[in-house]
Amino acid sequence: MVKKRVCIDISNIVPGKGGSGGGIATYTFNLINRINQLINVKELEIYCIKHPDFNGFDNFNNIKIINTQVKNKTILHRIYWTHIYLPFFCIRNKINLLHKVTPELPLLKVCSYICTLHDLMFDFYLSNKTMKRNLKRKDLIKFYFFKIVTKHAILTSTAIIVPSYSVKDELIKNYKIKDEKIYVTHEAVEKRNEINMKSRIMDSKKLHIGVIAAFSPHKGHLKVLDMAYKFIQSGFTNFKISFRGVPAFPNYLKEIITLKEKLSLNDYIFIVPFDPKAKLEDIYSEFNLIILLSEYEGFGLPVLEAQSYNLPVFCSDIPVFREILGNSGYFIGEDLSTCLVKNIVADLNDKKLLNTLKTEGISNLNKYSWEKMSAKTIHLYQRM
Repeated sequence: MVKKRVCIDISNIVPGKGGSGGGIATYTFNLINRINQLINVKELEIYCIKHPDFNGFDNFNNIKIINTQVKNKTILHRIYWTHIYLPFFCIRNKINLLHKVTPELPLLKVCSYICTLHDLMFDFYLSNKTMKRNLKRKDLIKFYFFKIVTKHAILTSTAIIVPSYSVKDELIKNYKIKDEKIYVTHEAVEKRNEINMKSRIMDSKKLHIGVIAAFSPHKGHLKVLDMAYKFIQSGFTNFKISFRGVPAFPNYLKEIITLKEKLSLNDYIFIVPFDPKAKLEDIYSEFNLIILLSEYEGFGLPVLEAQSYNLPVFCSDIPVFREILGNSGYFIGEDLSTCLVKNIVADLNDKKLLNTLKTEGISNLNKYSWEKMSAKTIHLYQRM
C-alpha cells in the first residue's frame, strides 16, 4: 500500500514572536502533538516543517519534524518561503497534500492544498471605520497585503479548516465558498480533573475581574472601561479589573490608559505587564470571573480557558460566543445603558447565578477536545 505523503507547514508560528502566536500557536501545538499520537502510520507519512524556536516537538515517532529558520517579519523572505521554497520542497519529497496552518499558500499548485483560516480579522478591520482608524500606514499596507494573501488561499485551497461555524458562515457570505469545501474543527482546552480552589488568590472585599485579551482594538477594553465607570455611577464600587495581554497595538494601549485616567478609574482598573513566561494557572488563578467584550472573534479560546479554571464567563453577545458557550455564558449586549448596567451589577453579586455559570461552564467543556479536533483533521487528510 502506497502511503499518502502530507506536509504540515507551521514554520511561521513562533509563540510570542513574529508571525503568529497566542491562540494560533496553541492550536498548532495541540494539532501536531495529537496527530502524532493518533496517526495511522500505515496510511499516512507526515512531514512537519517548523521554526527552531517552537519547542515541544521532541521524540516524535509518527511525524518527521524538520526545523527551518524562516524570518517571519521579513515579507520578502516570507514570500520566497511560501511561493518558491515550499512548492519545490513538496515536489522533491513527492508530497500529495500540503496543509498550511495559516492562510498563505503557494501561487504554484503542485499538490492538493489545505489551509486553516482562524478568522477573517483583516476583512473586519478594513471594513470597519472605527477599527481602521487604529491602523498606521504600515499596518494598512500589511493588512491589505494579508487580505490579498488570505483571499488567494481561500480560492486555491482544496479544503479550508475553520475553528467555528461563525467563521464558516462568514466565508460563505463574503467569498461565496461552497459549503462542502469548509470543515469546522472546534478548538479546545486541557481538561482538569481537579480544580484547586485554594490556589486562587481572593480579595474578600473586592470582586476581581480579569480581562484576558491582547491590546487590540476589537477586544473591547474601552467598553470595559465604560462599563466600570457606570458601575461606580450606579453605586457599585466593590470591584477591581485587571487587563492582561500582549501590547499588540501600543497606541491603543495608550488610548486605554488615557481614558482610564480621564474617567478616574486608576483605583479600579489595573494593567498587568505582559509576561510571555506566565502559565495559564498564573493568569487565571487570581480572578473571581472573566469578562471578554470582543467585537469580533474567530473562536475566543480564553472563554474556554476561564471555564477550565472554574470561572464564570461574562462576554459580548456575538455569534461565535453564542456558538461556543451556549447556555454557559453571561451575554452582554452592545448598548450599555444605565438600566442594563444595574442588571449586570445585580448579577455580578448573585452567588447562585455565578455558581450556576461555573457548573454550566464545566459541562460545556465536555463538548470540546483536542483529540476530536485532530481526528477530524486526520480524516480530512485521508479523504483528500
